[in-house]
Amino acid sequence: MTTRKYLVRSLGCKANIVDGQSIEKALQLRGWTPAEDEHDASLCIVNSCTVTDEADRQSRRMASRLASRNPDACVVITGCSAEVDPERLAGTRGVRYIVGNSDKPRIVDLLLSKIESGQASAPRDKASILGQVRGYDEMISRHPMDREWPSAEAQFPRGMVLDEGNTLRTRSFLKIQDGCNSFCTYCVIPYGRGPSRSQPPEQVIEQVRGLIDRGVREIVLTGTNIGDYGADWGEELPNGVKLAQLTRRILVETSLERLRMSSLDPTEITQDLIEQSLEFKGRLCPHFHVSLQSPHSRVLRAMKRRYTLVEVERCLEAIRSRLPNAYVGMDIITGFPGETLEEFEQSCAHLERLPWTRLHVFPYSERAGTPATRLAGAVPVAERQRRARVLLELSRKRQRSHFERRWAETGGILEHVLIERPMQTSLAHDEPEAEFWPGYTLDYLRVLAARQSPSEDLWNALTRVRILRLVEDPRNQDIAFEVRLL
Repeated sequence: MTTRKYLVRSLGCKANIVDGQSIEKALQLRGWTPAEDEHDASLCIVNSCTVTDEADRQSRRMASRLASRNPDACVVITGCSAEVDPERLAGTRGVRYIVGNSDKPRIVDLLLSKIESGQASAPRDKASILGQVRGYDEMISRHPMDREWPSAEAQFPRGMVLDEGNTLRTRSFLKIQDGCNSFCTYCVIPYGRGPSRSQPPEQVIEQVRGLIDRGVREIVLTGTNIGDYGADWGEELPNGVKLAQLTRRILVETSLERLRMSSLDPTEITQDLIEQSLEFKGRLCPHFHVSLQSPHSRVLRAMKRRYTLVEVERCLEAIRSRLPNAYVGMDIITGFPGETLEEFEQSCAHLERLPWTRLHVFPYSERAGTPATRLAGAVPVAERQRRARVLLELSRKRQRSHFERRWAETGGILEHVLIERPMQTSLAHDEPEAEFWPGYTLDYLRVLAARQSPSEDLWNALTRVRILRLVEDPRNQDIAFEVRLL
């Protein structure tokens, strides 16, 4: 007799985190409850990531660890790894079932039919593959658009919002799109998630209203590639146009206090989207995360990105001209196959003169089966890591400069800071850990306010704060303001 307690662990992107929440909701509707810890669960689901070989290994290690610590549990792997290479995953120690992304909308039905019939407890040497997913060789022999994927109705079911008390307060990620049509040379995700599919705008509005009713003050629109939103509807419009239409509808038709967006390509940040940040000032956050990958046009061509340095410059200058205080984060891959030392130095020079706030730097990491692994000019791992350190130092200096400028411009007073869950952290290498209230401004300035007493409850509050000093998280070099609440 199962204890009907579950554990879901999601790795990788925010879209995967939302998928994990949907699985939890479906289990709750069937009478299951969250386990307090991994030893208490009778069903453990690893929602895997396969963006790199290392992400694949982390997914398998997590599943094996859960099976080792709780041998009586039914351990399942789903997600992108399960879709891309189910046969290899089936040999993971202790795992009972593999369910691909293409069957994720019905994963709970598939699993509970096995659990309730007693089949999940039967001993086996190898995991069973449930649903339609097939092996890697067959997967790469067929274009993702030629395979069967969940419809938008199945992919974005109505009412799939967690009902777990306060877990939704403050900020929620809302997945409006899944899949990708880009086929970058370093990426296998189009095979793991299929072609772009979009949640209908009326349903997005319904979801937003439901989240507002549950106390959410800020929503982040997310997906595999949200710039492709609406591309599956057969209308010949540039990428990003439908997204801007959706954000306008959300802001006009709902009372949502704050709206953010996840990653966008430079060509997907439309002028309309920039202007909306001014039109809906205080609600549409002046914060952009640019999926840049490289500022060098030749490297971008090798990656099969759909823009050049010219479009990158145009995008960033458009943001700066209209929103000079906007926070602009950018993803950068360094050490991509064929990237010469001269090209890297040229990239650094481009970044020095471009307007942005922070870099999220990734040394190139191979993903088996992608075209990039067959490109000439592999950069040694040690050199990739060295280049990453150079870019991280450039990012640290730029981010610190941005925070210092904003401190001066605001007179040390920050408005509309949304406070999140309290956390234990140290503000410097030589300082002990203490409990702080973290939070973010509209333009994504991170703040930390010392918690005054155990009974103090500021979670989900919008507050004004006074800056005390600039601090740097010793764990990840992230910049923040230490503040005092006003």
